[in-house]
Amino acid sequence: MINNKILIQLFILISILLGIFLFYNKYIKSDNVLNKPIKSSQNQDLPKDDSNLIYNMNYNSKDIENNQYFINSESGTMSKNNSEFLMNVVSAKIILNDMTEINIFADNAIYNNMTYYTKFYGNVVAKHEANTIYSQTLDLNFEDNLATIYDDVLFENLNSKIKTDRVEFDLKTKNILVLMNDKKNMVNVTSNF
Repeated sequence: MINNKILIQLFILISILLGIFLFYNKYIKSDNVLNKPIKSSQNQDLPKDDSNLIYNMNYNSKDIENNQYFINSESGTMSKNNSEFLMNVVSAKIILNDMTEINIFADNAIYNNMTYYTKFYGNVVAKHEANTIYSQTLDLNFEDNLATIYDDVLFENLNSKIKTDRVEFDLKTKNILVLMNDKKNMVNVTSNF
């Protein structure tokens, strides 16, 4: 039989080892975790030197036809030539001259502050009236008055869902063109009628 003295010594040894383990996990290991850089999918395009990082970026513009453009992001960096901004966690609003609105949300965007050309990418959501379009990429070209939405496109409104390769939205006429990249493939439409 095991002696009481040995049981007490074994209990003390287990308690000491458990105490060391808990102390290490709480005070030593957690400090190492805090000092490691955190990788985020939203900030993957940011440079390692965050001295150029700008927080809460906002740009507003108005064109000749009285369309207004607002773009905001949580953070971003400026390109070397100072004409483009790489933005993270982005929202944009376009108020067309007839006062209808287009709202765009994305993980990232590249915004040209000279031409206002903007490429939204990563979990893009675009809303215009009762229409919502989900995709991975949206190119907004004010010179051609065209928004091109592509990469895993799902177009939804009150009556239908459309899966397609590409949607083009004319900012002037507000006409929507739904396309497939390969003419042999068909646009997939689900309707509530």
